[in-house]
Amino acid sequence: MQLDLGGKVALVTGGASGIGHGIAAALCAEGCTVYLADLDLAAAESAAASIGARAHALRLDVTDSADTARQLARAAATSGRVDILVNSAGILQTHSIIDATIEDWQKICSVNLSGIYYCVKAALPFMLERKYGRIINIASVSAVKGGGAFGNVLYGTTKAGAVAMTKGLARELAPHGITVNAISPGVVDTAMTRSHLTPELYARLIAGFPMERLPTIAEVANLALFLASDQCAAITGQNLIVDCGFLTK
Repeated sequence: MQLDLGGKVALVTGGASGIGHGIAAALCAEGCTVYLADLDLAAAESAAASIGARAHALRLDVTDSADTARQLARAAATSGRVDILVNSAGILQTHSIIDATIEDWQKICSVNLSGIYYCVKAALPFMLERKYGRIINIASVSAVKGGGAFGNVLYGTTKAGAVAMTKGLARELAPHGITVNAISPGVVDTAMTRSHLTPELYARLIAGFPMERLPTIAEVANLALFLASDQCAAITGQNLIVDCGFLTK
């Protein structure tokens, strides 16, 4: 299948590591110019250097609407447009509702929900101008379960909000040639989750996956490539699960 992504311009938040880095690398391999936007500029620069000449680092704080707008405009000014936005930046919250603080709630909402909203608002002028865009939001199976193997009610709620935002954005932006979809992975072996994966927890997780393995970053990235392409121009407002069967059990 020809994805025909060559020459497209993409911005991936949380691009310095984990799923964001995997998606950025996959897009670049398909010929995209990719901006790896991350709060950790040094990590983003290192990640961009490991990908290739079409990858560029941006320091971007998704919780700061003004900074987000500046950095999206910078990418658009440099490359002429922004075709693809991947909202992968996110944080994990594992405290129970009993132990979680108001500050915990405010912090996770500012990244996992407001971060998506700010990035979409900042990218929209450039997509609306060309009547073309692909927006991909990274959610989680926790959106379905109200929490998962790690995330609690706080995390699950923000990811469910990301799915709801995806559906609403898809409905409103469809007339403008912009598709909006979400990907909800199960537990993927990333730097964010790895610190929680004790041998005991890993064994318990694997037992809960009918495929008896965890989904990989590459598998999530491959789906993102498809959603970013014109091959799925009629697919919008969907939440696509990548969980090795976790939700079926």
